[in-house]
Amino acid sequence: MSLSVLSLIALLGGCSGDDHDDEHEGVPTQSTCPTGSTLSYESFGKGFMESYCTRCHSSTKTGSARQGAPVGHDFDSLAGILAVAEHIDEHAAAGPAGINTEMPPSDPRPSNEARYQLGEWLACEQLAR
Repeated sequence: MSLSVLSLIALLGGCSGDDHDDEHEGVPTQSTCPTGSTLSYESFGKGFMESYCTRCHSSTKTGSARQGAPVGHDFDSLAGILAVAEHIDEHAAAGPAGINTEMPPSDPRPSNEARYQLGEWLACEQLAR
């Protein structure tokens, strides 16, 4: 394969997460919601998603602007996030069972500390439902 074809493949895969086989997917983090957690959609989730995810995973993006993000995986609302919370956990969050770093595939990327907070926040949101 030529260098230009490889470069094109690398560029097109910038946000894609749907084409990976199961052995490359992360693990459920087994994150829990600690008593007294102060993480909420407004204080954490919304900003995290805007900083790292909605450049591809947004209801306002269509076609190639999604960079391969699956249709329906839109993280610009709490409802959209919760609809695929398990998927987010297995691709971007951290917890006792592991640190998932597949998403986002390019900079800017969250720190491991932010990934642990993501796992905690998702766990707390799911408890609240």
